[in-house]
Amino acid sequence: MIRSKGEFKGILIQFTPSFFCLFKHRQDVSCNGVLFNNLYDTPLVRLTPAEADAQVMLTKQMRDEMNGHSDPDQDVLISYLKIFLINASRIKIDQQKEAVETQAAAPLATALKEEIEVHFRKIHNASGYAGLLHSTTSTLNRLSKLHFKKTLTNLIADRLIIEAKRELYLTAKPVKEIAFELGYDDEFYFSRFFRRQTGISPQTFRNTIGLYPAKTGGY
Repeated sequence: MIRSKGEFKGILIQFTPSFFCLFKHRQDVSCNGVLFNNLYDTPLVRLTPAEADAQVMLTKQMRDEMNGHSDPDQDVLISYLKIFLINASRIKIDQQKEAVETQAAAPLATALKEEIEVHFRKIHNASGYAGLLHSTTSTLNRLSKLHFKKTLTNLIADRLIIEAKRELYLTAKPVKEIAFELGYDDEFYFSRFFRRQTGISPQTFRNTIGLYPAKTGGY
């Protein structure tokens, strides 16, 4: 979502997983979890004029490749896109380091993030993390809203959905198996949870962009 009080100009780059998969190429560009699928930080990168000029130049090269040839070279476009994402990731990581250095008053927020990463497959409720951190659900909820801009319940749900999408996209595991690995004994309950969070069923998500069709367990 972009909100503006007036008119503005911008460049929108859209690409599908079939063109460039963030999960498959996460080792190449290190942007998954930094620019994308980052639960704990706003997906915004502030650029200096020089950084903006460099990124705009890359978008011009992409446009030239797409418009200057009847059959644009996909490898060339992917190379430009990789450089664009690598540059943005480096800038974002540097900004995150600066934010950590200037926000020394958030040890509990860091601990909460770490506990979610370790336990999200087993603990799906706010009270579970309150117990782990010897805190209260209201305290953690306020902390989550302050540092991560969402309730703790939504933070946990978003982490589960990211993992579910990754499994549905990259593997041929039945939905039932994915649900079990994420701590759901009831496949149908998991499917309802997935639909409630994304607007579509796990099977529809897989059929739309998945690398492998599901053999069993669809819902």
